[in-house]
Amino acid sequence: MNVEAQIIELMLRIQEFEPGPLTREDIIVITMGIVLALTNLSEIRAEVRQDLAALSDELAGLRRHMNEHLTSIRSELLLTLSNLRRDVTK
Repeated sequence: MNVEAQIIELMLRIQEFEPGPLTREDIIVITMGIVLALTNLSEIRAEVRQDLAALSDELAGLRRHMNEHLTSIRSELLLTLSNLRRDVTK
């Protein structure tokens, strides 16, 4: 195969990959696809916001729960320390 024929074949193959002019239907389909993608993105954002709000509530509950435990443990430790000091000073 000569060089000129190879070049022509390559040019024809490249043209197959190049987009042709967009028709009105192509533009409508692309626009609908973009709108659908934006709608899906909006729904995902709303779900993430709800999940983050729920996580924040859970963390606040855990913080309160752990604070109650810490207060209880601190009281027990102070009582034990007080008893130890009393026993040592006797």
